[in-house]
Order: sequence, then structure tokens, then C-alpha cells
Amino acid sequence: MTCQAPPYRPQQVRFVDQLSLVAAQSAVSASRHFLRFALSKWQAALIEDDVLLVASELVTNAITVTGVLPEPPAWEELERLGLVHVRLVGLPDSVVVEVWDVSDEPPRLQRFGDDAEGGRGLVLVQELAARWGSYRVTGGKAVWAQVAVRPALPQRPERGERRGSRSAGAPPGPDAALLRRVRAGLDAAL
Repeated sequence: MTCQAPPYRPQQVRFVDQLSLVAAQSAVSASRHFLRFALSKWQAALIEDDVLLVASELVTNAITVTGVLPEPPAWEELERLGLVHVRLVGLPDSVVVEVWDVSDEPPRLQRFGDDAEGGRGLVLVQELAARWGSYRVTGGKAVWAQVAVRPALPQRPERGERRGSRSAGAPPGPDAALLRRVRAGLDAAL
């Protein structure tokens, strides 16, 4: 999914937050902290788990193609550091996570075996995002994923309240326990 422009029009944008990071393993954790703060600031914490998992995968891929620093750089090497950029764009009914890297190659879904330890990142992105893709930017590409804002899950009835008194038409949300286990596994792997 490669296009020539971002997946939204400027007049749709409600908020934007952006962070530039050195292409190091710590960028994944730093991007999650940044996005958690931005989502709470913009009162979009309802989709925090999905956004953080999507961003973790996109940032991991970006630092892989940009090149991970093997050791702390010397002072004279600071100008040549590879950077990845993380942007959160708020739209009326969704947020878009964009991650820029230095590669011109568009992202590709990989086929992986049952025993493979990696390669599932974009499959997770595809499952969690309403849509995703990439577009070219000066010096590389931006990979983006759009995560829809879901309505809040129904709350348990209060004591004395009848079970059928709430609207029963709302579809169930994602399995939160499963998503937490996937996130914990990704955190442990990094």
C-alpha cells in the first residue's frame, strides 16, 4: 500500500504531535511513552493499547531499516545519526500513527513459519489498524496506520440495576487480555 501523500487531508486534522528519535532500541520505548502522553493529552486514551502496539511495530521496523547504533556514538558522529520520526495525527474519528525512516523500500507483509521468532509485526498492524500504508518523503518513507476510535465498552450493571436495561446492540470489543499478553511479549523481546 504505497501512495504519494498522507492518508488524510489537512482540514481533517484535529491535533498533531511529533517526536524525532535516534535509531536505537530505546526508540521503541521512548515512542510508547511519547504516544501515551499525547493520547492522554488529547483525551484519546481509549485506544491507547492498540496505538502503542501498532507504533511499537512500526518503530521497530523503522530502526531496523535505518540501522541500529552498535554503541554510543562519538561526538563527531552525532551529525550522521540515523533518525526515525514518530507523528500522531488526530482525526475526527481516528488517529494516524506515522513513522518515518530512511529507506525507500515500501513495507511488505512477510510470510513466516510457525517457528519464526519475528516477521509478524505488519500482520499485527494490519489486524489492529482500520487501514495502513506508506508514502515517500524526502530522504525515505513514512509508514502509517490509522486506528479507529471505538465507543466505550458497556459497563457492568450497578447493584440493583437490571441486566437488560442497557442497549444490547453494541458489538464486543477486542480481547483486552490477549492484547496485554501480546504487548508484554513484545516488551520482553525488546
